[in-house]
Amino acid sequence: MRKIILAMQMTLDGFSTGPNGEMDWLPAFDDEDAWKDLHEEMWNQIDNADAMLLGRVTYQIWETYWPAAATNPKSTANDRKFSHYAEETQKIVFSSTLDKVTWKNTRLINGNIVEEVRKLKQQPGKNMYLVGGATLAQTFTKLGLIDEYNITVHPVILGNGKPLLRDVNVRRNLKLINTKIYRSGAVGLNYRSVKM
Repeated sequence: MRKIILAMQMTLDGFSTGPNGEMDWLPAFDDEDAWKDLHEEMWNQIDNADAMLLGRVTYQIWETYWPAAATNPKSTANDRKFSHYAEETQKIVFSSTLDKVTWKNTRLINGNIVEEVRKLKQQPGKNMYLVGGATLAQTFTKLGLIDEYNITVHPVILGNGKPLLRDVNVRRNLKLINTKIYRSGAVGLNYRSVKM
């Protein structure tokens, strides 16, 4: 059965973005040294996935940014590579407010998340990565739909922003299955959900 893996970045104090959605606390994207091993790990994970799960806000940002990144002369080599991957990979958008999605290889789910996710997990294929955003991560955590959590904690205390897992209001037991320290000082934490 396919797994849903939450793959997100956060600060040491638990924020996934700043108060206005900013992610300027991440290492600069053109800092190849800071991102080299982070990108290597990302591509290792992506090789085991064939679908990305997105919330509305992330979808709308990605739909604007990633298709154009392939030909933007300011894009890094990794951005161009990810742009092609994002274009060709299945994207599943969960939203109660969108009526349609138009980006290539994108499907919209706007009702009965639990039943739709069960169907997705039973389909043949590789794992599915929930890559954005925090609201979708919170919803999936509340509903017990996440099989693994791949969280990269960056050495930043932001003080304010959007928490990665806010108001979950349910207990979820996890088992640590891997850790990794990156040259930027970030720490990768990989947890498996433990069914209670």
